[in-house]
Amino acid sequence: MRRLPGGWRTAAGSAAVFLLLLVPVRLPAGERWMEAWSAAAHVVLFAALAWLWERRHSAVRRGWRLWLVLAAVAAGVEGLQFWTGRSVGWTDWWSGAAGAACVCATWRIRSGVRLLGVLALAFLPAAREATLQELERRDFPVLAAPECRWAARGWMENGGRLHREKEGFRFLPDKPASPSAYPGVFRVPAAQDWRMTKALEASLFWPGDKPAVMGLRVDDRPGQPSYPERFQREFTVTQGWNRVRIPVRELGRTPGGRPLRLDCIRRWGVFLVSDKAFDYFLLGPVRLTLQEELP
Repeated sequence: MRRLPGGWRTAAGSAAVFLLLLVPVRLPAGERWMEAWSAAAHVVLFAALAWLWERRHSAVRRGWRLWLVLAAVAAGVEGLQFWTGRSVGWTDWWSGAAGAACVCATWRIRSGVRLLGVLALAFLPAAREATLQELERRDFPVLAAPECRWAARGWMENGGRLHREKEGFRFLPDKPASPSAYPGVFRVPAAQDWRMTKALEASLFWPGDKPAVMGLRVDDRPGQPSYPERFQREFTVTQGWNRVRIPVRELGRTPGGRPLRLDCIRRWGVFLVSDKAFDYFLLGPVRLTLQEELP
């Protein structure tokens, strides 16, 4: 079989890389490994792009000039991903730039060693995620606490942004207000078996001088289960710190009457139910009470 000329091979390989970077992909909501796999993919794809381009463009073949070109391309790809429906983030840009740097900085080294370096770099995000999840399992029954090393991971925001602070997790709504209903935050726990627990406890600071209605939700199924298929409890908060405590026996059944699988909790979260303008709310530590902790 006749091989394509070098220029055509470079063009075809580059087109394949850009197709993989820009094609719309629907990822599972709340999947904690997705960010790690996305970072690894960006490392590998931009390393491949650097390999292709260094063979064809001798003027920028070696070193930092090729890296600058590829770093600019990575930034442009992130901008285009916004219009193709894919997620946009600094993590993907850094990963792509790092993958390109791994190739550009090692042009004097044998190809096999360079390949091992790229694979090792691509493995780092998954290794970090695995380490943080193991630390979170060791801290169980804590579900969220700002002082924990893993506290920034696993969150999903709806209609605003979450910031970790010393006192807790501050949720700031979008300005102007997002069309999303029920602004709040949700978290995917690393420890998903809640069967040996007694109660779910949370503290929440509400700054407004008028009461508001908040909701607490627990899912045992992936995606977006409908209201009858998930646990949901509404409660009123007043100005200052509010303590919420829900016995696990009450979590055991959905509004539709289905038993909630306490051995397979996929997600929990808090959100605003009442239609009120607000500046922020602060979510304090969230934890489960183990059965042996109570008399």
